[in-house]
Amino acid sequence: MNIIRNANLTLVCAILVLIAIGSCNLKKMKPMNHYLKNNGLQMHIGKLFFLSVSLLVVSCSKQEKLQRPNVLWLVVEDMSPYLSFYGNEHTNTPTLDSLAKKSIIFDKAYSNGAQCSPARSTLISGIYAPMLATDWHRERRPVPKEFYYPIYLKRAGYYTSNNSKTDYNDSNRPKNLWDASKKGATYLNRSNRTQPFFSVFNYNGTHTKRIATRDTVDRNPRTIHPDSIDLPAYLPDLPEIRDDIAWHYDSVSKMDKWVKRRLRELKNSGELENTIIFFYSDHGGCLPRAKAFVYEVGTQVPLLVHFPDKFKHLAGVKTVGRDNRLVGFVDFAPTIFNLLDIEIPDFMMGQPFLGKNLPKPKKELFMYRANQERNFIPSRALTDGKYRFIRNFNTAYPNGTRQSYQWQMPSYQAWDMAYLEGDTDSLQSVFWKPMQPFEFYDTENDPYEVKNLIDAPEHQEKIGRMKANLLHFMKSKRDLGLYPWSMRRKEDSIPFYNYVRNTDQDVAAVIDAAALASTATQIDLPKLMELMENGDAALRYWGVLGILQLFEHGRLPQPPIVEITSIFKNSDEEIESRLLAAELLVKHNNDQDALNYILLEVKNNHFTAFSVLQNLGNKAKPIEKELLLLENHPKLNQFYIRSTLINTGYYGYQGLFPKKGENVGCQEAKS
Repeated sequence: MNIIRNANLTLVCAILVLIAIGSCNLKKMKPMNHYLKNNGLQMHIGKLFFLSVSLLVVSCSKQEKLQRPNVLWLVVEDMSPYLSFYGNEHTNTPTLDSLAKKSIIFDKAYSNGAQCSPARSTLISGIYAPMLATDWHRERRPVPKEFYYPIYLKRAGYYTSNNSKTDYNDSNRPKNLWDASKKGATYLNRSNRTQPFFSVFNYNGTHTKRIATRDTVDRNPRTIHPDSIDLPAYLPDLPEIRDDIAWHYDSVSKMDKWVKRRLRELKNSGELENTIIFFYSDHGGCLPRAKAFVYEVGTQVPLLVHFPDKFKHLAGVKTVGRDNRLVGFVDFAPTIFNLLDIEIPDFMMGQPFLGKNLPKPKKELFMYRANQERNFIPSRALTDGKYRFIRNFNTAYPNGTRQSYQWQMPSYQAWDMAYLEGDTDSLQSVFWKPMQPFEFYDTENDPYEVKNLIDAPEHQEKIGRMKANLLHFMKSKRDLGLYPWSMRRKEDSIPFYNYVRNTDQDVAAVIDAAALASTATQIDLPKLMELMENGDAALRYWGVLGILQLFEHGRLPQPPIVEITSIFKNSDEEIESRLLAAELLVKHNNDQDALNYILLEVKNNHFTAFSVLQNLGNKAKPIEKELLLLENHPKLNQFYIRSTLINTGYYGYQGLFPKKGENVGCQEAKS
């Protein structure tokens, strides 16, 4: 089509040239000119000239109208706004600093999800991951096949490439979702160089894997000295913590060179002035209690958007400077569609923040987390840009529940050991104790969220409003993230999103049950027992967990043992509810049958049994010998077995990640 359009333009130009030449010659041939004038030919030539000019204008106008911008996404991993134009003094990013001076810098951009796969699930669909049941990190679920934005970009004529992460937490991704999706995929490989493109490039040099090295040796070369790092008050001042943060900042500085190469490549291709550039991170950074947690440092991301001069008129806002609107990953796909004049599908839950006819800015932004690896610890949060309200639904477990990946960071191990040895103050110890159901922070004045204002009298009206808004939002959008792991119908090919609609599941009742379970007092015990007798397995689960939470917080010295035992011994009950009931029985009265059942499900490699085992603490001591027999079993997660043996005192802390030939035993416990 472009070839035909260009040929027409060339023909019109040629006609104009011939007419101009002919006109000049006619002026020199006065007699002939007089003859032509008398015969009206000159008038026809004049008409032809103006017609040709009109055709040229129309053709140029059409070509200008048909030209569409390219879009380039430069995505880095595991990085909070650790950049100088966000106020960080430790990193050195001259390329991004220069680009930022010519771009929109978003000061309130958030990933919605605090881990990469749920965050990317939200990005690719324009739907919050909990509403798709894809919020459980690295537990893939079926997703409706029309819920992928590249499909619509391809239909609109865009060449799409993704280089190369596809961590969407889905199990049924459409084939050929992208024109190219692999390492090396690039807009440079499209066969038609006049075709507009949408291209994603991903940089993983800032990922946690750089820091998850179990120790701090061999970290060279250095650009930032650990002693120069500022620490938040919730972290103890330990060498390993300083080292991890400094090493992470080093990676941020290295990342800037990658951005420079990508921008140079774009310029050399001749597409720089035709391309809208987005730069952002997939979620918060590698500070302990950041990535995977719904705090500011876990969900706030850097975001800048650069418009070339020829497309600044598309932005709908000022294209240079700071922008304080609330922006989340759920808004990215609708924004791209709005910029490219593609109709936004009805299923998308976000709203555009760039382009024409922009809606009113959001007053609050929704965030979520489901799990710490095997541990189901769902949390939800709202921010209005100044205050953050957090609701934790499983308060029986601490935020600091161990999980095998992040605990390879020396900083987590050092902090964990310091707590176990009594070397942390009251603030630094909060992370390791059972959570409170509500948290409320003034993030403008307390960006590290160390002062929980949930009981502050002056904030009660706002807290009440955000509390109500959060539950209403979860129910109106059908938040499926409070269904436990095995109750999300992993075995089915039908997406859980569709299943709950086809069968009219009472999602709101599950949300209410989880809310009750996390806040229940002893007065609410009859309600929890009613949940345990409900026909819905998810409601029974939250009934059991509600009683466990009461017990963990010391608000129920005598739990209803008969009813809990009934859940535990019912072989038709969901495994997760039976495991929770067994955990409560072991913690309350050292029930040996319940302990043996937990061990059995660990041997069966049931996903959540390892979490229950680890959280028994020293109550798992009677099965130490059986656990030792499971060491080195190739199909079982050894981290949780070793963690349990540390909790019982059989191993010293070095037993969490033992080095070859190292004695990891705790001599006092063995003797």
